[in-house]
Amino acid sequence: MSGVERWPKLLHGPVELSDCVAQGQVDQDLVVLAATLTAGKRSVGVEVVVNGREVDVIELHPAPEDALAVLRNGFEVVEAQLTPAEFRDQVETALIVRADSAAWIRERVPDLLKLGRDPRPDLAERAAQLRRWLGLPDYEPLPRVPSAEPLPLVLPPPAPDTGLWLAVALAEPDDAIWRRLEVRSDVTLAGLHRILAAAFDRDERQLHRFETAYGVLGSDVPGGEGDRPDDEVTLGQVVTSPGQRLVYEAGRWRHWIRVEQLVDLPEAPSCLDGERAAPPAECEDERSYEMLLEALRDPDDEDNEGLLEELGGFGFDPEWFDGEVVDERLSRLSRSGDPFGG
Repeated sequence: MSGVERWPKLLHGPVELSDCVAQGQVDQDLVVLAATLTAGKRSVGVEVVVNGREVDVIELHPAPEDALAVLRNGFEVVEAQLTPAEFRDQVETALIVRADSAAWIRERVPDLLKLGRDPRPDLAERAAQLRRWLGLPDYEPLPRVPSAEPLPLVLPPPAPDTGLWLAVALAEPDDAIWRRLEVRSDVTLAGLHRILAAAFDRDERQLHRFETAYGVLGSDVPGGEGDRPDDEVTLGQVVTSPGQRLVYEAGRWRHWIRVEQLVDLPEAPSCLDGERAAPPAECEDERSYEMLLEALRDPDDEDNEGLLEELGGFGFDPEWFDGEVVDERLSRLSRSGDPFGG
């Protein structure tokens, strides 16, 4: 609290909350919740650093704007406005996680506290005071459901729409299986999943997820597939320039996606290039695909015939690729509905 009076003397009377912001640092699992606290004629800035899911730092700033600039100095930062209610919910959730963790350590590993000095010995006192200012209930060490979904990421606002060339490759086989696709930046990640399913001849109903600099975005948030539904986020919000990457996982197959260049906005997705056939649907992972390739080297072997039938190998040529066929699948996707709307 350098430069700030002791907290109990700082604000008197009802406290109003304003200028609530969540700031996120790209590629880091860290969020700063910042706001202005006002009582009477006095205002201060509060900074709550959430590292992972729990409160790590609570700090006050005599100039409220200083709390809003904690991460901006020298870092790539994105931010989103919060309502006072959202700010209170996020702070309370993070305070509960922190207090639960401290209570667990005191109960299960009491000797751990003797091993070193607590780097933030006044955090509990600050948390209690912040609860009073925000009108939050006192902490109770009881089983609970969090009062708010944690903030795993803060997404930037959509950039101007453009076209993107994406290089997409399966992560595992030694012989690269890849596609170069032209898509729009305003396609949702759910729409991009359908494009990728067409490009790699897969069932688009597969559970899937995208690993991005802003968290994991998936098809089944309640089931733990992602931090946020992928139909709420566009491709242009998570990648904006050549060289940026994300990971796409469908079933047990992982793909690397890299932005190659920005181009004019296309009317529809298309396949520009590629190599090798995608593994058949019957091959659920790299191991089964390796078994299929081994069986194809000697298809007349009796044991291999059974594997070829089981793994979708009859008529399969791992070296085959035809961009026109992929384009026809993408064209059918466009005719059946709008793949850019999510």
